[in-house]
Amino acid sequence: MKKFTSAELQQFDGQNGRPLYIVFRGKIYDLTNSKLWPEGKHMGLHTRTENLVESIKVAPHGEDNVFRFPLVGELVEVPFEAPAPPPVEKPVVVQPQQPVQTQPAGLSRRNFLKLAAAAGGAVTIAAVVSSIKAATFVPTSANAVAWPIVTVTNINQLTNLTPVIFNYPLTNTPNILVKLGVAATNGVGPNNDIVAFSSICQHLGCQYSFIPTGGSPVCNAAYKAPLPMGYCCCHGSQYDFVHGAKVLGGPAPRPVPMVQLQFVATTGNINAIGMMPPTIFGHGPPGTTDPTLVMQYDLQGGPIVTQSTVSV
Repeated sequence: MKKFTSAELQQFDGQNGRPLYIVFRGKIYDLTNSKLWPEGKHMGLHTRTENLVESIKVAPHGEDNVFRFPLVGELVEVPFEAPAPPPVEKPVVVQPQQPVQTQPAGLSRRNFLKLAAAAGGAVTIAAVVSSIKAATFVPTSANAVAWPIVTVTNINQLTNLTPVIFNYPLTNTPNILVKLGVAATNGVGPNNDIVAFSSICQHLGCQYSFIPTGGSPVCNAAYKAPLPMGYCCCHGSQYDFVHGAKVLGGPAPRPVPMVQLQFVATTGNINAIGMMPPTIFGHGPPGTTDPTLVMQYDLQGGPIVTQSTVSV
């Protein structure tokens, strides 16, 4: 097999049309044709440079998923050469200083000691207050005082169980809108079957996919969705789209946030008008449910969406 050094592997990063090679247990595998590694990233979380042997221990699949890809070589390391020792600098000779008067002129020894004790107490209190502040999440000021209102799509453009991906309330926070074909919790539209949820998993922040009833995720062909749902291929978290993204399985500790939608009957437009609790993963303390804080946290971390997806 061809021998690769770490330096040689840098050109096989899977970006801009280049091949993607990964190292697994000392062997080199070609994942260029894997749809789960776009631009050298696996599910938007794992990269080729990390220890994939450890990462796969918490994945919903085993090592066989790696071994089915072409084996193209093995990793060899260049012998380590210790860097040259730094030059020895001449010691700096410190000139003796004149003694410093520690007691202010005209101040008695007794009053000086009182002043010193008071100053020491003030420093101690300040240190305690600083420690408390460091251990407490202090939010910065919000970017806006209200949720943006934008049009996501029009009901005439929707097909049952075909997801629409859109960003809201920030340009870097993706969501999934879908017409389920069955009435859903907080659904909108004539049949109350249109819902939208943040597509950022509440477990570790991966981006999950929508799976229709009877469908299978790309990472687990043996799994069949019992109802319209979200499935995260990073670690197997599952969300029930019919019942407010309730967690069906996997390690997710809570449902993903629901996008508050508004259906305009006169035009057929579907607007995004806010986010329901909890906070979007990575925005503020996880699981925050206070509506005021949710708005404050969710509107930080990127530009706020201002453009509609369709014409109003």
